[in-house]
Amino acid sequence: MSVPDVETISDLIQKLVVSLWGDQKPEAIRRFVRFALGLLSSSPGAETLREDEMNVAVQIKGKLEVRDAVQFDKLHNDLKDGPLKNRLSILTFLLYMGQTADQTKDRHFSFPDMRLGLTSPVASTSRQTSQVSCSQGQMLPLSYTETIVRGPSLHPARIFNEESVSEDLLVQDLIYSFQGIEGKVLKLDSSYGFQIDPKAKLNRTHRQGVLRLSALGYLHNIVSRGLERMSAACSGRVADSFVAALHQELSEYYRFIAIMQEEVNRSQSPLGMDSVTLSHLHLWAYQPLESLKWLASIVKACEGQKGGALASAVYGFSHHGDAGVKQLVKRILEKVCDPLHTMLVRWIAEGELDDSRNEFFIEARSDVAGDRMWHEKYQVRDSMVPTFISKAQARKILGTGKSINFLREICKDSAPLQERHRESFQQNAEDSNVEALFDIDPDGPLQTMMETAFKETSTRVVEILTKQYNLMEHLQGIKGYLLLGQGHFIQHLMHLLEPELAKPANSLNTHNLFPILETAIRATSAKFDDLDVQRRLYVRSLAPSENETGWDVFILDYNVDGPIGTILEPCRQTYQTVFFSLWRAKRMESILSGIWKRQTTSAKIFRKMPEVLPIQNHIHLITSSMVHLVHQMQYYFLFEVIECSWDVFARQLGQATSLDDIISAHNNFVESVRRGTLLDENSQELMNHLRSVYGPILELQGLEETFLERAMQEYEDRTKAENKIENKCDSSKKWGRTTSGDAKDAKRTNIFTKYLATLSLHLKFLSRTYQDRVKKFLLMLASAEDVSLQLLSVRLDFNEYYKSRDSRLVAPLTYQHRRQSEQSFPVCK
Repeated sequence: MSVPDVETISDLIQKLVVSLWGDQKPEAIRRFVRFALGLLSSSPGAETLREDEMNVAVQIKGKLEVRDAVQFDKLHNDLKDGPLKNRLSILTFLLYMGQTADQTKDRHFSFPDMRLGLTSPVASTSRQTSQVSCSQGQMLPLSYTETIVRGPSLHPARIFNEESVSEDLLVQDLIYSFQGIEGKVLKLDSSYGFQIDPKAKLNRTHRQGVLRLSALGYLHNIVSRGLERMSAACSGRVADSFVAALHQELSEYYRFIAIMQEEVNRSQSPLGMDSVTLSHLHLWAYQPLESLKWLASIVKACEGQKGGALASAVYGFSHHGDAGVKQLVKRILEKVCDPLHTMLVRWIAEGELDDSRNEFFIEARSDVAGDRMWHEKYQVRDSMVPTFISKAQARKILGTGKSINFLREICKDSAPLQERHRESFQQNAEDSNVEALFDIDPDGPLQTMMETAFKETSTRVVEILTKQYNLMEHLQGIKGYLLLGQGHFIQHLMHLLEPELAKPANSLNTHNLFPILETAIRATSAKFDDLDVQRRLYVRSLAPSENETGWDVFILDYNVDGPIGTILEPCRQTYQTVFFSLWRAKRMESILSGIWKRQTTSAKIFRKMPEVLPIQNHIHLITSSMVHLVHQMQYYFLFEVIECSWDVFARQLGQATSLDDIISAHNNFVESVRRGTLLDENSQELMNHLRSVYGPILELQGLEETFLERAMQEYEDRTKAENKIENKCDSSKKWGRTTSGDAKDAKRTNIFTKYLATLSLHLKFLSRTYQDRVKKFLLMLASAEDVSLQLLSVRLDFNEYYKSRDSRLVAPLTYQHRRQSEQSFPVCK
């Protein structure tokens, strides 16, 4: 071809471009002309087609045994001499049929070339051209397609007036529709699909074929419109990665369309073979149709989702038996999970969150700090946890970053863990690609890195808490002071506080109690405790109510902050409640002990007052019964609950490998103490009734104090009268008694006798009230589900006094219950 011929062809092509598209920018026209010249210069002739047929034949023979290859040559030569025209198409079909699934699984948008060889240089050239045009994942523009094959312009009236629309035109319209573009026959409807123009005349076969193939364009529109909406929503980096991944898949689809358009162009060239038919499109579009179906389903499932939820939606499609579908989903999932992988590695390596769009499954609250940092600042965002990450893994991932921030912010660790192990974590992060994120293999690189990071950070936290911040010493301080484990100290403190706490509650000044507290510490074994523990002990008072004394509002408290506060501060209120309950029981014990001592001492004084003896005996009897109950309750609270729970807690604490383990063990201990001291929700009625049992003790105290005061006054009056008579008789040698004196003494004695009679009635009523309340309390214990409470009922009625008076208490514990009660507190034995 001469140079003038080339220039003439170039001029003609330029005129054709201008006639089709009108005035365009010179750069655009030059680009279209260069593209058209490239296609024209690469068009093969008949010789190329023959070479393509030979290539396919050689590839088929390469898959056959020697004997079969000879037979194939003979049959192929026979076909050459026969009337069959589409030999290349048949041979290509046979070659594809002989390929394995592994050889074809990556060809999502490929199609069997019915006229060109698999290694056709033209196909290769077109693929390179299409890849350049579609490298950014954008849909081929209309100008691109129509520049390739628009051909002579056909007036619509001419098309619709003909008896039937030509198959070539239908093929071209379908290729347009594959990109979501309307043609002369296929028009877009309101649901992004395509409908045949009612004016077009198509036979039934063509109509059905066109409608089936137009589904490819509908699916393309569903995918592209869905991606446009997701891009406009600006849902974050994960959504952006998803859109980019889908555009990359569509770029392969556009490459398929470009190759298919080239086949149409070649069929229309002067040296072209048979034209491209709807049957060809059906064959070529099978695999792209299947792939677009899945892409459309994925886009629909992911619309409105972001972050980990979007990754979960994509991951749901990976459980499919088709290897091609699994490979498609895997490619998309890898790109979708890339931002999550980056966030994950940064969180477990540095404890930092780079998540401005709330896509990650770990969330942080900036308004939380201090003691609540561990409990409330960082949480798992359940809606964003990908389904390929288990709840246990999510908790460990949360714990890893929390531990790093806890060390940095709360413990003020001068050598943060992430600094010491940063290189190791970074190396592991580089070794673990994104695919490892949704790999369920527990020995995978990412899983190993996450497990290692969790163990390292958790171990460091436990080490600092136990060694640097003396966790065990503070827990011992809580047990000794708030749970009354320091018995001698508590008894001495109660004795020192009695003058102050006997005052009305509204006049109690806590500043006056601090020196008393320090005195009690110095006077007992508490002085040997760690100084930091002693400094954290202080007193406070509850809000007073009317007619309350200091005993009713006094609270001993333990001040905790920093890392230790993270563990103990959430349970402070519970510890105060337990202390107040134990303190009340200890107070009852102290009251009864005081009554017993005073009555024992006064018995020697009142030997000359026989009428007082029945009252004293009655008080002794009531006191003895009350002392037994209080002692048993104290024993149950302090030794069978608190001590046993402490043994279990100490053992769990020694086995703890993370701060969460410590907090969980501590919470279990506190809950066990609450349950054992009858302060949990299930024991509320039982505790309320126990408080009613304490009521007669306080009443007995008032009666006994009044009795001692009246009896002592009577004793002193009688002693004075006797001394006066003796002194007068000795001095005057006359009678020392007078009528008026005798009358006065008789009146005083009569009043005292009546008081004793009234007091005796009060004591009987008090005794009866106390016994009724105790009996009810025993029945409540006996009917409790907890076997230890049933056993406590038996121990409180050790002499079976109440059992003999109420048949409901007669039935002893069964053998099974006895066995259970023996196993209730194995640690305490």
